Order: sequence, then structure tokens, then C-alpha cells
Amino acid sequence: MEEQMNEKKIRWNISKAMSYVYQTLNDSKLRIKKTKAYNTAMENLKALYNITQIQVWILCLACERYFEREDSISLQNISGELGVPVMSIICWKKDIEGLVASGFLEHCGRNGAVQPISDFSESIYNNTEYIPQTKKDDDEIEFISYMADRYESRRGEDISARLIQRELYRYERAHNYLEVVKRVSAELEESEYRFFLYDVANDVLKGGDSSLNATISDLYDGGDRYNVATEMLEEKHELFQKGLIEFVKKGNLSDATITLTDKGRKLVLGDKAFLFEETINDKNLIKTDSIKEKRLFYSPENQREIDRLKAALQEEKLKGIQQRLKDDGLPVGVAVLLYGAPGTGKTESVMQIAKETGRSIVHVDISEAKSAWFGESEKRIKKIFTSYKNACELAEKKGELMPILLFNEADALISKRKNDTSGNCAQTENAIQNIILEELENLKGIFIATTNLASNMDSAFERRFLFKIKFENPSTEAKTSIWMNKLSWLDKETATEFAKDFDFSGGQIDNIVRKIAMNEVITGERPEISDIRDMCRCEKIDNPDGSRRMGFCL
Repeated sequence: MEEQMNEKKIRWNISKAMSYVYQTLNDSKLRIKKTKAYNTAMENLKALYNITQIQVWILCLACERYFEREDSISLQNISGELGVPVMSIICWKKDIEGLVASGFLEHCGRNGAVQPISDFSESIYNNTEYIPQTKKDDDEIEFISYMADRYESRRGEDISARLIQRELYRYERAHNYLEVVKRVSAELEESEYRFFLYDVANDVLKGGDSSLNATISDLYDGGDRYNVATEMLEEKHELFQKGLIEFVKKGNLSDATITLTDKGRKLVLGDKAFLFEETINDKNLIKTDSIKEKRLFYSPENQREIDRLKAALQEEKLKGIQQRLKDDGLPVGVAVLLYGAPGTGKTESVMQIAKETGRSIVHVDISEAKSAWFGESEKRIKKIFTSYKNACELAEKKGELMPILLFNEADALISKRKNDTSGNCAQTENAIQNIILEELENLKGIFIATTNLASNMDSAFERRFLFKIKFENPSTEAKTSIWMNKLSWLDKETATEFAKDFDFSGGQIDNIVRKIAMNEVITGERPEISDIRDMCRCEKIDNPDGSRRMGFCL
């Protein structure tokens, strides 16, 4: 406001000139009596604001109504002031939108009503020059909001879909200087598709999803609603075909919800898209600080591979490696497969690698990727990778390290592909695998998968994994170290006996340690070595003599 007040004073009276024009127009039926006072006022106003005669008329009528009644003015109000039918001045809509675009008027209320911008009104009060302010960044958000609000309000005004589309088409054209209009118009030729996209985008800006039924009802009437609904539910609509919208919940028309895809958000929201991108759910994000440091024991060969992987994932090293790979035209992502028997430390190794390299983990629950709806599982898998990419971009913007994407116990996702003739389930699983293979091919981040069944892995996955580390049950020496690390009071001789007598994985030794802790809580005493041996014998379901043990041993 202060900047506007500092503009230079005008030698003639602006409000008086506007009053001359208004009085000449009022109930004139547009038969203008061009008196000297009117002509002088008109020429001064046109030159001052660099606008057309019709736009001067609109400004004078709008200002008179605003200053007299503190009210906005619509095309219907203008026709009443002039004493002419609305149809005779319908073409003035483009002049009104021009004044809105130029920063003299702003939309308010319904029926396309407008009123003077506050800075413009102030300049009239102070009789100073008015220079419209440069368009602000939030003009695009206001544009999207106005488009959506007009659609939502049109039913209360009993305006047909065709009329509202014509009105908003003119409004969009008047705002064709906005980057959002340029981007969306270049992508979508049909205006109704653009308007649908704006409506969904408005819900994204509000932090919610869009009801498919309500959005279609906003934009369409009668039979058109059902035609569009059918196309949407079958995902044959152009917005689905171009990958701009997607289902959040897919069901019938009454309960289905949609939102913008990552591509759709970037198209509509441009450089603000990252503010609304879907990132990783907190329940799937394991932050570095929450990972408890543990000492793990590996065979010499495994230790070398783990150390090499840790070194590669140190930030400065990773940047150098990825730049070198990029320069050589090679894939820059780091994909790792940890495979071997259950309980051998695969998952815990990922945790400790993340801890040591300062990275968070995006932990994927494989079961959540599956859906009863045909085609939804593929979308969920795709969305996992899209969300991970967004999380990596967000981390970079915040100056944080790229997280690790972990597919734990990924046996079902990387197993050998089935014959498509086996049925819909086989087709879905194959489609999921194709998506994962494609994502790994284009990976720019860090992907780690663990599996107990590497022998059943599809051969197409093998070359996608840069590191393939096999985990076997630890050696006697490693098991001795694990026993002594977990039970600090155990002497080396006894720990070595346990290591030799029981072929346990690290996970199975952990189970024994937990049972010992439970025993101490229950009895208040440390168990005898013989008791610990009993616990060990109960750990495996099958005993050496072939008999099966039942129950819980303490």
C-alpha cells in the first residue's frame, strides 16, 4: 500500500472524471451524449490507465457501485445500469477479464461478479497514478481455486455445465499469461479435460483427494456424467491414459476417489509440485537415529563384501561413483541383493549399513503392495518407487542423505515368472515383476532386497543387482563370538562348545538369549549351562534323532 501511495499525484480529478462517464452511461441505452466534459474525462482515463473505451465504461460502473454500495458488479448489473439487454453486451466479458488480468478488478462472489482491487480503489481516493502490481507467484493458485470454486457453486446458481464451461474458457483465456495455463493447454487440447484437472488439483492444494462422483457432477450434466464416469472407472479417459490422475480408492462411482499423479502434480503445480508430492509414510520410514547400533559377525568373505558396500554408500564416495557411472553411460543406481537362510543377519545388516552410512530406510511392507482390485497391485508397486524418488528429491532439497529403499523378504516379488496362461494372478505377478525390473534399470537411488530363496529368483533380476551377497550360517569361530557378545558372562570354552554342538544362525542364537532373559525375570536367577543346553535343543523343531519337540523350554 505504501508503495502505491508514493506514486505521483494526478493534476486532474480522477473520481470526478469517472463520475462524468458514469452519469453519461447511466440508463443511456448506450446512446452516449458526448459532451466536452465527457470527452475530456474519457480521453484522460483511457490515457491514464492505457485501456479501451469499453473498459473505461466498465471501470466507472464498477467503481460507482463499489463506492456507493460497497458491492461488486456483474454483467447483469451492468446491463441494468445501462438499460440494455444482457445479450447486447455479452461480448464485454472479455473486457472484464482483461481488466482482471491487468490488475484493476478482481473476482468475488458468484455470477462472475467483480470489484476494484484495493490498491486501485486507494489510488482513486488519493488521486494518484495507479500502476498495477506485477503478478504474484500465488496467482496460479488463485486461478486454480477460482476455476474449481466456480464449478462447485454453479449448481446452486442453476447454471448449466455448458454455460459454466464457456465462462471458464473465457476466464482461462484471459489468464493465458500464467505458466499453469500454458503447461496444461500444451498437454490437453480439450478444455473440459483441463477444467477437470484444475478441479482435482484444487483438492490437492487443500490437502485432500477428490470424490470421483462429486467432481464429475461439478463438471457435467445429464447423460454426460455417466459417459465420463464409465471412461474414468475403466481408466480409458484421456486423463488416465496420459498418466495425469490416478485412483486413491477404486470401487464404484459413489465411493471412488482420485488424485493427481506425480506427473499431474508437476504439470499443474510446476515448481511448487514438490510441496504436494506424496512421500514416504512415516510408518514405513526408519530414521537413522532410531536404529540401535549392533555388532555383527561375518565370515571373512562376507565381511569384505559388506565393507565394500558400506564404503560405496558413504556420501562422498557414492557421489563420485554415480558421476563416474553417468559419464561412462552406465546405470547409476546401486541395487543390492542379500540372500541366504533365515536368521543369518540379512535384515539387521541393512539396518547397520544404514546406521553407519547415516541413511534412513524406506521399509516396504510387501503385503501392503497387494490389492484385491485387478490392476491395483501394479499401481501400488509403481507408487512405491515414485514416492521413493520424491523422498530422494526432498532429501536433496533439505541437504539430507538419500534414503535406502528396502524390500525385505522379497521372495514373492523376484521369484521366477509364471506362464501367463496360469490365470490372472500369474499375469499380475508378472506385471509387478516387469515394473520392478524397469524401475531397477532406471534406478538413481539405493535399493536393497533380502530373500531366503535366491535359487527361485528370476534370472532377469540377477544382472540388475550390482551387489549379490550370500549369507550362510556363521562359522564356529563366528558363532563363538556371537555367543560371547550376547552373553558377556559366558566363558570362551563354553561358548565354543555351544558353537560346535548347535548349528545355529545368528537369529536362533538371539532366540536363546531372549529365553535366558525371560528365565532370569521369571526365576530371578541366571540359568545353569545345562538349562541353556536344553533351550538350545528345543530351538530346532527337528532334533538330531528325528523326534519333534513340543512346548517352550526354560
